[in-house]
Amino acid sequence: DSRTFGLYFELENISILPEGRECVQEIPKLDGVIDYEIGGYGRRTIRATAVSIHSLSKLRKQRDNIEAWLSNNGSPKKLILGDRPDRYYKAKVVGALDFECKSDRHIGDVEFVCNPPWPYLIDGTLLTPEQLQWVNCEAANNQFIKEFSGAGSIRFVNKGTMSIKPIIKLIGFIKSGIELTCGTQKLKLNLDNIYDGIAVDCNNETVTRLSDGENLSPYIDSEADAFFTIESGNAEIFVSMPELAAYPQSITVIIEFQAMDGVNNG
Repeated sequence: DSRTFGLYFELENISILPEGRECVQEIPKLDGVIDYEIGGYGRRTIRATAVSIHSLSKLRKQRDNIEAWLSNNGSPKKLILGDRPDRYYKAKVVGALDFECKSDRHIGDVEFVCNPPWPYLIDGTLLTPEQLQWVNCEAANNQFIKEFSGAGSIRFVNKGTMSIKPIIKLIGFIKSGIELTCGTQKLKLNLDNIYDGIAVDCNNETVTRLSDGENLSPYIDSEADAFFTIESGNAEIFVSMPELAAYPQSITVIIEFQAMDGVNNG
């Protein structure tokens, strides 16, 4: 964390897309080129200005620690930007790095090269442009989180190679008739309206109230009683509930699981 050294960084550029690669071939006496239409991107470069909140003398005392922190030993390090703490890049510092004393405390420039050019979620999911368009929720600590003020869906990624059975938590003003759908799987609860939380444990096939652990399984609709299995890759769960609206009538949905690699049995 740069704050350990009394530093923070101001981004010089807002990197939207890295430079695209072109695979073309020039042919003598032929105008234009042959375009093989092979897409792809190069590395992403992020430039930042280092700003010191300490005196230069104090900065000198931290010199060795800063050098170790920013050194490029050949392996990339995690680069987490303050405005997007839920994701990181694999990056190296390139170019010479000199800090100097300035009245405006802008003491030097740092250039990070990120390869691959896309960020990772904290759980290790690589956010390619396709994944950025797919994932529509917050992700951290093996949880995918989204607030609903109307019917909709939560989209996320099971990055493991095995199917999983998640824990689904519903928090807020939960009304009778709330329904979750994942593909052909449906789960509907016909319980009294509560302002609380519910945990649907798909592995153990239980539904409990979060506040006191009360068993809510008797409230499962007999015609929509599936406990979900999430396959590897992109996943989507639809959420609907009567009178779902903005807070305090909203609910927050949390999908929790540990991605696993291996071979599914059966």
